[in-house]
Amino acid sequence: MLSHLSDEELVTAYQQNSSMADEAYNELINRYYMYVIQSSRSTLYRHSNARIFQEGLDTLARDIAHDFMVEQMPRVLSAYIPQKSSLKTWINRCVSNFTISALRRRENVQSFEVEDEEWKSFYIIKDVLGEDLHDRVHDLRDIQAVIVKYVEALPDHYRRPIELRFWHEMSIEEIAKALRLPVGTIKSQLSRAITLLRQRLSAEGLDQELR
Repeated sequence: MLSHLSDEELVTAYQQNSSMADEAYNELINRYYMYVIQSSRSTLYRHSNARIFQEGLDTLARDIAHDFMVEQMPRVLSAYIPQKSSLKTWINRCVSNFTISALRRRENVQSFEVEDEEWKSFYIIKDVLGEDLHDRVHDLRDIQAVIVKYVEALPDHYRRPIELRFWHEMSIEEIAKALRLPVGTIKSQLSRAITLLRQRLSAEGLDQELR
């Protein structure tokens, strides 16, 4: 069992084709299986139309995740460069691209083809407004654009943690390491930044549009 090894150590063992390459690969598959499903599901929320919800988003996400694991995971692990990002961030990016491609291949399904900037704030909506996005994601695009604008206007010490947390899906610990700040400081900055965003949306009455 290699469960005691870090992601980077497992990837290194796989990339170097060591004697434990197969075991390292299987450990990574087990470790990231549910995460790949969640990542695919989130991408489907952002890029699919209402028909996907009717057909069963969770089932489709699992199917796409399975195909990703079988078709892409070896290449994804081989191409991973630890110095550029965490393995989690790299896998999320690859799953997102794979999911979008899978959607485009589906017959009679049209994606919204929105620009990435329009969806940057998808993951922050719930934290700012406390909203359940399950069946209402396509009603949020205008508010998402406003949140992106307000994030860009935040002071650097609030903006940078927000962007790393929600744009790049880094953990609190990863953000603290990247910015060379204590974990407690990062938590406080994120909390304050979200409060400021909530107040600015409330001042414009935009929070009421989702009620």
